[in-house]
Amino acid sequence: MRIPLLCLVLTLASGCYASVAITTTSLPNGTFNKSYSATVNATGGCTPYKWSVVSGTLPAGITAKASSSTTSLVLSGVPTSATTYTPTVQVTACGGGTYKASYKIVIQAPSSVQISTATLPNGIVGNAYSAAVNAVGGCTPYKWSLVSGTLPAGITMKVSSTTTSLALSGTPSSASTYAPTVQVTGCGGVTYKHSYSIAIQGTTNHVVDVSWKASTTSDVTGYNLYRSPDGVNWKKANVSLIASTMYNDATVANGSTYYYAATAVDIYGHESSKSASIKVSVP
Repeated sequence: MRIPLLCLVLTLASGCYASVAITTTSLPNGTFNKSYSATVNATGGCTPYKWSVVSGTLPAGITAKASSSTTSLVLSGVPTSATTYTPTVQVTACGGGTYKASYKIVIQAPSSVQISTATLPNGIVGNAYSAAVNAVGGCTPYKWSLVSGTLPAGITMKVSSTTTSLALSGTPSSASTYAPTVQVTGCGGVTYKHSYSIAIQGTTNHVVDVSWKASTTSDVTGYNLYRSPDGVNWKKANVSLIASTMYNDATVANGSTYYYAATAVDIYGHESSKSASIKVSVP
């Protein structure tokens, strides 16, 4: 089964400014695992407005929805990753005029250690697997352990140099469902556990077709496509530069969620920032 075509908008050039304008100059910071709410407002031009995040990303766990009047973009949710985000929001008036505003949102870590990765991706026998379990809060260095269950056959775990994440990688060798429970311990001795379910299937039966708009920069020589299981930890999907503006990802596992973002690379090897990401759920 092929997943319906996606469209990533990759904007390298600055937009044009018309009478519509974003009036919100800053957005509040937040705290991991605590409810977040903010609003980006616009005025001028003609309504209805259209809103989009054209570069960077919103904090993981936060979604954006236009108000009923379309004059504001409401951000809400529960942050699932403690880090700094720099989204650029664009509003487009009904006449086509656009306006962009860039923000810095810091999601702070909790006072005690917690695992921030809610789920882990499924996998396919014989296909490379990569995921990370992240923790925030408390004090480092952290200590990690597998306290119950097992990792999929062929997968090993390794603590990052900062000790804030546990990397899982390898090539699954057996189709089955695994239920590992991972524990992290802060330097003060406080522990936190989280249980996961990882299904390893025998063969792939879905393909995600991804497409994006061509860069308007004249010296672009190709593109890279990045995939993430959580919108935070990204890995390049392609081996060599993609000459076209399409990519077919046939390494997706059933029952998994993926995020995709594209970059442009010029003749000197310079790479643009990632496009706004798109989320796809594989049935």
